[in-house]
This record gives sequence, structure tokens and C-alpha cells, in this order.
Amino acid sequence: MTQEKSNFIVKFYDKDYEDKTILELVEAPVSAISGVSEADAEDLKKAFNIETVEDLASNDYVLLAQAIALFSDASGAVLDKKFESKDFAELADKPASAIAGVSEGDAALLKKSLGIDSIRELADNKYVLVAQATVTLAELVQCIIDDIF
Repeated sequence: MTQEKSNFIVKFYDKDYEDKTILELVEAPVSAISGVSEADAEDLKKAFNIETVEDLASNDYVLLAQAIALFSDASGAVLDKKFESKDFAELADKPASAIAGVSEGDAALLKKSLGIDSIRELADNKYVLVAQATVTLAELVQCIIDDIF
């Protein structure tokens, strides 16, 4: 295990997972991420059927939230002035339940488990970003193992 990988795992994963490889962490329960409790994991499963680190990283609603937040932030730069709207710039500040398919109940579980209220908070959530970084690192490691580089 490299020092860098070890530091990443130690910093962002619970002690029980410190000896796991980055490839194993992808399939670890979402509660393996430091700060995500078993109860939080149960709520994420109820709301979005998220069970693993990979599930959190690649969840459709998370990816939609990230796309909406990016568009919201860039709307003034990508749209001609005559088509700009304050509504576009404010999209990311809407409640998570504004995403089609996210019910009020799901949004309540997001709030309870990860403290998420808005689309932007879902997009930028630190646990989501840790999960996505883990998956990206695992993909890189797999490429090295498969001798793609």
C-alpha cells in the first residue's frame, strides 16, 4: 500500500476499513466512510437504494444534482444575455425534492442522514465527493493492474 493511498483511506474511512484496498472500498458499505453512521446508511438505502460506496458515487440523483449545480453556476457564461434567467442561476438552491423522482420523504431522509437540504448541498456533499474520489482512484488502479497505461 502506498503512503498516499494509506493517507486517503485513513483520513476518509473508518478504522475497520484501513487495511482494505481502494478496489475493496468501492464495494464497502457506505457506512465505511467516516461520518456516515449505520443509521445514515439505512436512510440512504430507504431513499435511494444506496448500499455501497460505489452506489453513492454513481447515484442518478447525485449526478443530476451535480449537473444542475454546474449549470446553475455557469448559466451566465453559457447562455446569451437575452436567454439568461435568474431562475437558472438559482436552480441549485432549490430543495433536493425539486429533482424529478426525489420525493419529500426521500428529501427528509437526506436531511436526516447527511444534513442535505438543497440540490447544491447534494452535489457538493463531502461524503459524495469521498465516494466519487474512491471510485475514480479504484478505476485508475484497475487500469494500472490491467496494464492499460
